[in-house]
Amino acid sequence: MATSRHRRLVVLGAVTVALAVAAWLAMSQVSQLNQARAQVAATRAELGQLRGLMPVVEQRERYARQDAEIRVLAEREGFDPARWSSRRVQRAPSAVPRLEAERLLSQQLGGSALQWFVADRFDVSVVSPTAGLFTPALPDDRGFSLELSGVVYFPLGAQ
Repeated sequence: MATSRHRRLVVLGAVTVALAVAAWLAMSQVSQLNQARAQVAATRAELGQLRGLMPVVEQRERYARQDAEIRVLAEREGFDPARWSSRRVQRAPSAVPRLEAERLLSQQLGGSALQWFVADRFDVSVVSPTAGLFTPALPDDRGFSLELSGVVYFPLGAQ
């Protein structure tokens, strides 16, 4: 009977140790599962952000392709970037008479094909409520409100 009791205690002790080890392993696995779930959530959030950035990346790729196409075209047409210069133009909105606006625009925008204006901002509007942008000036005409901002490109020498 003593051996039977001793055997039961040994079995009970072994089962208790096995149960403790199993509980520790289960807790360890639950902890790893929680870490994996957190990592999945972080990865999904990052995936969402990256998907949101895809249109921007695709647009930049289109710009890069267009840039390469324009460079090839410019080289084929004989444009040498070293023979061109640029200057920044910025004019705050202000009222100017029509003739002054015409003179200013022809200077900045170029009357010839040798000068290019790349506008960041361009705004022309009439100041008088009864005037029109494309109609002859009326006696009470106060001119235009003109605003320019951009870069003018021009050749350094005659071609």
